[in-house]
Amino acid sequence: MIYSQKYSLVHFIEPLEIGVQFHMSEWPLHTTLADVFAIDPQGADFERLLASKFIGYPPVRTAATADSILGTTRVVLLDKTKELLNLHDNVINLLEQNGAVFNTPEFNKEGFIPHSTIQNSERLDIGQKVIIDSLSLIDMFPDGDWQQRKVLFTFCMS
Repeated sequence: MIYSQKYSLVHFIEPLEIGVQFHMSEWPLHTTLADVFAIDPQGADFERLLASKFIGYPPVRTAATADSILGTTRVVLLDKTKELLNLHDNVINLLEQNGAVFNTPEFNKEGFIPHSTIQNSERLDIGQKVIIDSLSLIDMFPDGDWQQRKVLFTFCMS
């Protein structure tokens, strides 16, 4: 099945309110746990899906380890801890079990490169600790505008 609406699941370093919109070039500091995917929005109750798997899930601790470049994008790599890899795999497995189709599946599971993109006005410092304790669902085309992003909801894991 082909879906036109796209989403992503991220953890914002500083929490954002539900409904906040921003331009695609002005992402707040975050790390992506599930890159761009499509899923049947009628069949996917994201809050229920995430709650079924992640209520009580312990916060995942990692740290910024090095500057790098992915393609042409400047990033800060995160320590690929076992806990972070497990969280990512659990998120991807849950989405796949519910029909998600990923734009770049090669960056899932074994291909996952945990990182935080260096933004225009902020970045993670090398050695900075990151605690992933929430997942935010991002609408990648709110109101059909491919240049905007919108926070649909945030699920706190613990």
